[in-house]
Amino acid sequence: MDLVAGVRKEGSRGGRNEFKWSDVKDSTHRENYLGHSVMAPVGRWQQGRDLQWYAKGDVDDEEERLRKEREERQQVKNAEEEAMARALGLPLPPTAEGGNANMPETSIDLEIEVSWQRYSSTPAALSLPV
Repeated sequence: MDLVAGVRKEGSRGGRNEFKWSDVKDSTHRENYLGHSVMAPVGRWQQGRDLQWYAKGDVDDEEERLRKEREERQQVKNAEEEAMARALGLPLPPTAEGGNANMPETSIDLEIEVSWQRYSSTPAALSLPV
């Protein structure tokens, strides 16, 4: 008995040139194909719908995109200037937004005041000569 002499299974054994999503759409085994619901949609729920909505980028106009690019370049430039100043030991350039964007100035002042009160009320702080 020779198993290699004849073809064991009939049909296509693969190949890009022979593959068609329309064949998958008509197949009873379409669920076995990865991406079948998008590439070979079957049923009423797909009609008139954008099935590839997730692959599309945000819809921004050209001016908005250019503005974002300019802001990003400016942020990188500011960060590079600050890093260079730190490396050279120069004073840091002033920033318009302050130290911490997540903490407003009033919160910083309040934290400093609370910390000073805590420090000044400790016995070690009272015994230090001024």
